[in-house]
Amino acid sequence: MLVTIIVSVRYTLMTESESAAARQRYEIEAQQLGQYLAAALKPLQRERNDVAIAALLAGAAAHDPDLAMVRWEHAGAVAASAGVPPQQDTMPPAWLGRLTAIEPLYLNLRVPLHEVGTGSAALPPGTLSLWFHPTQPLNRVWRALRQQAVISALNIITIYVLLGLLIFLNRRMQLRLESATGRFQNGDLGVRMPVSGSPEARTMASTFNSMASQVQALVQSLQDQKERIEVTLSSIGEAVIATGLDGRIGSMNEAAQQLTGYSEEQARGKQLHAVFTLANNFGHQALKRTMQSIYAGGPVVRAKNQTLRQQSGASFVIEYTVAAIRRNEKGREGAVQGAVLVFRDVSEKKQLIQQMSWQSQHDLLTGLPNRSALAARFEHELELARQGGDGNAMLAVCMLDLDHFQQVNERGGHALGDEILKQAAGRLHSFAGPRHYAARLGGDEFALLLPDQPGQAAVERTLAQLLALLARPYHCETQTISVPASAGVTLYQGGDISADNLLRHADQALYQAKLTGRNKVHYFDAHLDEQVRTHHNRRTEIRNALRAEELCLYYQPKLDMRAGRIIGMEALLRWRHPQRGIVGPMEFLPVVEHTDLIVEIGDMVLRHALRQLELWRASHPHWVVSVNIAARHFQRTDFVARLTAILAEFPGVPPRMLELEILESSALADIGHVRSIMLECQALGIRFALDDFGTGYSSMSYLKRLPAEVLKIDQSFVRNMLVDRDDLHLVSAVIGLARAFNRSVIAEGVETVEHGAQLMRLGCDLAQGYGIARPMPAGEVLPWTASFAVAPAWQRAGLLPVDGVSGVSGVSGVGALDGAPSPYPALPAASN
Repeated sequence: MLVTIIVSVRYTLMTESESAAARQRYEIEAQQLGQYLAAALKPLQRERNDVAIAALLAGAAAHDPDLAMVRWEHAGAVAASAGVPPQQDTMPPAWLGRLTAIEPLYLNLRVPLHEVGTGSAALPPGTLSLWFHPTQPLNRVWRALRQQAVISALNIITIYVLLGLLIFLNRRMQLRLESATGRFQNGDLGVRMPVSGSPEARTMASTFNSMASQVQALVQSLQDQKERIEVTLSSIGEAVIATGLDGRIGSMNEAAQQLTGYSEEQARGKQLHAVFTLANNFGHQALKRTMQSIYAGGPVVRAKNQTLRQQSGASFVIEYTVAAIRRNEKGREGAVQGAVLVFRDVSEKKQLIQQMSWQSQHDLLTGLPNRSALAARFEHELELARQGGDGNAMLAVCMLDLDHFQQVNERGGHALGDEILKQAAGRLHSFAGPRHYAARLGGDEFALLLPDQPGQAAVERTLAQLLALLARPYHCETQTISVPASAGVTLYQGGDISADNLLRHADQALYQAKLTGRNKVHYFDAHLDEQVRTHHNRRTEIRNALRAEELCLYYQPKLDMRAGRIIGMEALLRWRHPQRGIVGPMEFLPVVEHTDLIVEIGDMVLRHALRQLELWRASHPHWVVSVNIAARHFQRTDFVARLTAILAEFPGVPPRMLELEILESSALADIGHVRSIMLECQALGIRFALDDFGTGYSSMSYLKRLPAEVLKIDQSFVRNMLVDRDDLHLVSAVIGLARAFNRSVIAEGVETVEHGAQLMRLGCDLAQGYGIARPMPAGEVLPWTASFAVAPAWQRAGLLPVDGVSGVSGVSGVGALDGAPSPYPALPAASN
């Protein structure tokens, strides 16, 4: 319709335009022809040349095909000539004349024949009549319209062809989209449209493919979630049933199928109460009310001790929980969609609770009461003992463990150890009977309560019988093993003391029984307990002092009396106590020397000594600082590694300037291990001195095996050598040993000038003691050194020959490692 309207309007306007142009041309040409003929007839009529006039009119008709008739009248004479009638095949349609309004044209012209001013006779005027038929104008309009009609037809055909092609392509795109959509709706989520064709088709295909990919990913995610939910519901121990608002079952997991006896196919679509059947009517009615409340949006409901009757008739005691299933809408809870019922079989719960209660009070391996059960029984027996209060009966608390049980485990394995523990527990249980109370505390430790004991003698008889019973051999498959036991006992005879303290007392007594030889009974000693607590408190105080940096070093000079020079310092530990002032090491080190705290203290002493030595090296580069090392510290497996790390903190101090002093008695405890550690340290450049030499079990064999560079004569020998000839001979003997084993020797306890002079006569030039200087803080060392002067008596003694009191003579001492000069002089040579 749109094309038709447009074409009609266009051809209407075009017809009007072409018609106006053809009509104007038609009229102009007719006027021009009439004027031409009128002008041409004038001379011919004056000449009265009729033949020429006829020829002129005939020629005009032949010249203009639209001229239908031409006639010339003059003085009543008519000369006419008709035009050529139009051919039928060239005639335009009849309707075109009406449409174009081009009609036949008639012209009647008066033509004057005389010429004004010529003097010729006047002739009457003639009349020229012309009839025109609009054949040519109509043909022109028709040809224009027909030509435009052909062009318009071609245009319209082209448009409709293109429109048809577009419709075809769109239809094909729609069919593809319809096909892909149908397949997608039928579950083929992998279907995709080919991206080809027009831009619209490509855009449509791309949009569909993108949407399909997103939907496929979403569906896959939902399927994965569904599978996970199904796997989760199937794998959990809880039974789960989901229902709709109509109360019909939608799904149930494996556990629910097992408990109800219905498969999911059988249960789906049934009412909940038809599958989840509670045995008693009260529970059944309560479940109905619960479900109605949940469907109305009520809160979660829990129920216990319900009896579920299975399809087969079997019953289970269950607990269940019912909650609403809601659809979340924009982060808010939406309307209730259904309900989920979660229930579990608790038929074995009571039995399990009883079993757990028993296990919480008993040892699983032996069946004896455990520590928790012992605590409750202990409080009960202790309360009974307090209420008795007559002092005639007492409560004995005994702790026992098997001697060398760890060796049994290591030799025979844990299976053998467990078998022995079970047999020992059986003997102990049988021995305790209903009167006493036995328990296992853990490992191979047992406890035994002996109430209402008339006295300690009765306790001793009872425990003697028990130890004899436990000492009997244990028969384990093909092995027979004897594992005796030790016991620690404490007696409660009244007073306000807790069960924990009594058990701790018995444990301490057991420890003492182990120390004194095993397979015996030891009774708690209150005095020893006080000592233990005191030592513990003092260890805590010392540990706090170490953390607070109250422990510090004093330094005592070591002197070469013959040369008159200071060769180094010995670092001595002191405690700068906030209340007691400076405390000597013998007042606190014995408390910690057998604990790991002595290791921390030793590391601190090494660091402080090396730091101070680093400061002194600027003015006294040859000083050697000696540090006492405790046996527990020195014999640790990581001692060398810890010492190496500490030395690395002070790269400016050569290791050869550090000397470690170890007690002779501690070195002899494990001489092979000590020797290996000393050799590792000497490989680093460290020097060693045997402190208090002569006070232990010294022998030439030990001295030979210990690679120490220096022997230190104990001050107890030096102090009395001027008045006690035995001490003098001992000092001389040590000096002789040092010479024989090529060692340097230094004497402690030089308190007077005479001590020093005597040592020089014996061949010992190195000394330290109060006669030289007392230990002093590090800040006082350099001022003291600057003002120190050797005693004149020592200078004179240095000029005298070595005395032969002991019949020994001196030899050269051992030099320092790594080619460095030894800070210790060689022993003086003596004559034979």
